[in-house]
Amino acid sequence: MEVATAIGLTLIGTLVILTASGLWIALGLAGIGIVMFYFLLPPMMMRMIEPILFNTVNDFILAAIPLFIFMGSLLYKGDVATKIYKGLGKLVSLLPGGLLQTNIISCAIFGACSGSSLAGAATMGTLAVRELSGQGYQRSTVLGSLAAGGTLATMIPPSILFIIYGSFASESVAKLFIAGIVPALILVGAFMVYIMVLAMLNPEVTPKQPRASFWEILTSLKMLFAPVGLIVAVLGSIYTGVATPTESAAVGSLGALLILAFDGKLKLSVVLEAARMSARTTCMIALLMIGTKIISVALSVLRIPATVSMWIGQLPVDPWMIAVMIVLFYILLGMLIEGTSMFFLTFPVVFPLMMSLGYDPIWFGVMMALFIEMSLITPPIGLNLFIIQQVAGERSLAPVIRGSFPFFLIMVSVTMLFIAFPEIVLWLPNKL
Repeated sequence: MEVATAIGLTLIGTLVILTASGLWIALGLAGIGIVMFYFLLPPMMMRMIEPILFNTVNDFILAAIPLFIFMGSLLYKGDVATKIYKGLGKLVSLLPGGLLQTNIISCAIFGACSGSSLAGAATMGTLAVRELSGQGYQRSTVLGSLAAGGTLATMIPPSILFIIYGSFASESVAKLFIAGIVPALILVGAFMVYIMVLAMLNPEVTPKQPRASFWEILTSLKMLFAPVGLIVAVLGSIYTGVATPTESAAVGSLGALLILAFDGKLKLSVVLEAARMSARTTCMIALLMIGTKIISVALSVLRIPATVSMWIGQLPVDPWMIAVMIVLFYILLGMLIEGTSMFFLTFPVVFPLMMSLGYDPIWFGVMMALFIEMSLITPPIGLNLFIIQQVAGERSLAPVIRGSFPFFLIMVSVTMLFIAFPEIVLWLPNKL
């Protein structure tokens, strides 16, 4: 078994190298898993692969994924982001930092509507860069606030990551959604405080904004009724027990269709394109889940996670120090691998390890969301950095990285806060 463990760990290292070279992560996971089954396990165990293919995706909760993606795609096509941005602009711009604050809150609200960090960064980035162009805002801070704000959808419910994590970890998706609320609000608050302090210490970062009247603010807030109503309908139906997360995804999709219908933007071409986007993304996620499950079963039978956990558990260090090392590991890995792939690649080994150290699975789900958020703005392959560079028409990544770095440090600080005080994450789900 020790020989098998050594070979298995070697194969995992090979997988990391192949993934960094550009191999599709789903194919790499499945391929390495099948190699383990064929060469390291008894021949009869090869029969386990067939039911894995079906059972992995035969889960009612996973039906929420295409529905939430469909909902987000409809809102993306229906230009709901413009309503959110303009609806918040008059009110939030009164705070120190002006429209930079609007970037953060708008990304958070759109993330709660769409569940997609990349869609949030692309949509809000396109809109905000156009709105703020020529107004005197510091360019790098504008770009950094949009790149960092776009990551919030990974944490804010309905987060697709929490649905996938809940399926793999056999945890309640509704409880994961609830657990993400307080950490997400802390992140939003920390981003906004940073912008406030930056604006007060360095007035050149933001121009002086004309003060809006009460009636202008009230009129602009009317634009938020539809998107906020959709968020309340989706999350409220879960937390009141009226609907499961999967059923709430159907509620959200219906709500998105109604919003587009009332705005006169509901067209067959829009619905078909949203359906295609949903189908493509769902198929990609399904393949990743199948590949991860194959390698997870092979690793479990070979007792590799148990061996690693036992070895680490014998180290003369406290569990919190191991948690800090895990954070550093994910920061380094985020420089090499895209966030979602990073989750699928590491889950089979890291999750059993953290559970063996006594950490709560709900808490670790929130931590995984934070790791993926950080990877989205970690150079050189942070996807949000590239998205904001493209929508802003920048010739290089340098200003985006420069503006994002303080927000990255805030995320690291919040991560350490949650390691030191895990009850911050678990307080609300335990109460409810």
